Amino acid sequence: MAAKKDQPSQWGWLNSCLLVVMVGMIFYCSWLNNKIATRGYHLNELRQDEKKLIDKQDMLEAELATLKRPQNLARLARLLGLKEPRPGHKVVLP
Repeated sequence: MAAKKDQPSQWGWLNSCLLVVMVGMIFYCSWLNNKIATRGYHLNELRQDEKKLIDKQDMLEAELATLKRPQNLARLARLLGLKEPRPGHKVVLP
C-alpha cells in the first residue's frame, strides 16, 4: 500500500514541474514576440530615415550641380569682385 501512496505524489511532482516549464515557455514566447515586434518598428523607422537621407542627398547633389555651372560661377565671381586674369597671368598645366 505504501507504493500506491507514493505514486500520486510522484505524478503530482512531475505535473508541477511540467506546469512550471509550460508557464516559463509561455512567458518566453511572449517576451520573444515583443522583442520581434519592437525590432520591426525600429527597422521601419530606420528605413524611413534612410529614405529621407537619400532624398536630401539627391537634393544637395542637384544644388551642387547648379552651383558649379559656369554661368553661376561667373556671376558669383563678379559679386565677389573677382576679375578675368590679364594675358600672361594664366598658367596652363599639362
